[in-house]
Amino acid sequence: MWRTRLLFLLGLLLVGLFLFIVRAAIVPFIYALVIAYLLTPLVDRLEQRGLSRVAAILLLYLVLAALLVLLFVCVVPFSITELEAFADMVPTYTKEVTGWLNRMQHFYSRVALPAGLRQVVDETISRVEETVLSHIRSLAEFTLSLFSHALAIIIAPILAFYMLRDLTLIKGAFADLLPKADSRDVGYLLHELDVVLGGFIRGHLLVSLIVGLLSFAGLTILKVDFAFLIGIVAGIFDVIPYFGPVIGALPAIIIALLESPLKALYVAILFLIIHQLESTIISPKILGERVGLHPLTVIFAVLVGGQLAGIVGVLLAVPFTAVLKVFFCFLWQKNKLFQKVDRD
Repeated sequence: MWRTRLLFLLGLLLVGLFLFIVRAAIVPFIYALVIAYLLTPLVDRLEQRGLSRVAAILLLYLVLAALLVLLFVCVVPFSITELEAFADMVPTYTKEVTGWLNRMQHFYSRVALPAGLRQVVDETISRVEETVLSHIRSLAEFTLSLFSHALAIIIAPILAFYMLRDLTLIKGAFADLLPKADSRDVGYLLHELDVVLGGFIRGHLLVSLIVGLLSFAGLTILKVDFAFLIGIVAGIFDVIPYFGPVIGALPAIIIALLESPLKALYVAILFLIIHQLESTIISPKILGERVGLHPLTVIFAVLVGGQLAGIVGVLLAVPFTAVLKVFFCFLWQKNKLFQKVDRD
């Protein structure tokens, strides 16, 4: 038995080493795996209603293609128009922000602070500026990396089609590779991981879409400039637990503040209402307790993820922590079972 497990682990290490060596070539397969993972529940549901698996996949692809066409025909031109308008307004915003900063600098220079305290304040301001710039740089690099993977993104749906079509065969082949004594444990682990990751990823994408739409609608009613772009930003950052809603609200509040403090107050109240709706109604209905992490654990994971890997670390921190929790709970239960067997 131990020889079989040793050979299996050695095989996993060799496969991992091979994948690391050819990591550039497996990028399309990673994207395809994500697409297949997100679409599998919908394909299974359509198949249960009588469609063949291939027909279900093609129907979903057709719907997604229609949504992409609608996106490029309606949403992209509108986004470009708002981006051009925003670019035209940047000099005005920069002038106003510069005036604020000059007034704050003048006030700060007139305040009689001890030399040591003034040095601490100056260092803190510099550190905050460096942190903000580093996060902006990380976000820009992440965006550019998506364009550099354009070919992989184009190929991924084709690969995902074959993954979705032959999912049963792939699962069966994987199960045949496992030692029979471990197949049940691996199956249990994969099921638990699917419950956690599937619920988190699909649920958060839907919640973020709803938050983005609510933000866009509310900002349009308040007649805030660039409501559509700000709604997109709010929806994207809402993926980040706890910190995301605050970061997503800042651009709207700043732009409203440049117009009037009263409008900025209204915008802040709007995002507070949206956040309360999300935390008390939307998220509990969609996400439930799938992840099952304590809020303190989530905050710690997000901070550590940001420290280690920037914006990518922030986005992946919570699902990675949830996966670790599944593994630790599984190992804990196995250990308790072994202890019980030893006592008996």
